[in-house]
Amino acid sequence: MLAIQVAELRFATEEGVLVFDGLSFGVVRDGFVWVVGPTGSGKTLLLRILLGEVRPHGGQILLLGRNILRLSRRKLQALRRKIGYMPEEPSALFGRTVLGNLQFKLRALGIGAEARTEAVERALDLAGLHGHEDDRVENLPQLELKRLELALALCPDCSILFADDPLRNLAEGAKEEFLNV
Repeated sequence: MLAIQVAELRFATEEGVLVFDGLSFGVVRDGFVWVVGPTGSGKTLLLRILLGEVRPHGGQILLLGRNILRLSRRKLQALRRKIGYMPEEPSALFGRTVLGNLQFKLRALGIGAEARTEAVERALDLAGLHGHEDDRVENLPQLELKRLELALALCPDCSILFADDPLRNLAEGAKEEFLNV
């Protein structure tokens, strides 16, 4: 079964520059795909379209079997809870700890205390952040900051994970370590 299916995607800028014209692809569940290209080629735009933040000019986008272009705003928001997103720029809240960031996100989503504890443990496990719960974001080395961004994207329990340039600003050895996570 496909987790992501894009058919005949079309998008042009306000200036009329055609960015996507007939783009089609599918990603199976448990699949792993890199989208690569030069700066300005539309990689981040594609993510924003898949997240429902930007509306394409044509095509069809199915995420987890749901056509996001036909969903109401409320239903799209519900679907987005199943989609983790690791933005290019850090989104963690400085002045808070790793644990504080995860709990803040889950409280904002209305996740109850028991489920919140489980989601935090799962995210810490998956991102390899155990032992860093009390570390303040501003004191985290770059690799651990990326791991926190990953943990934030994974919770409470995502079925699809989008990561926009996740290896940016990481040293060569740290890139390999992050990819192993």
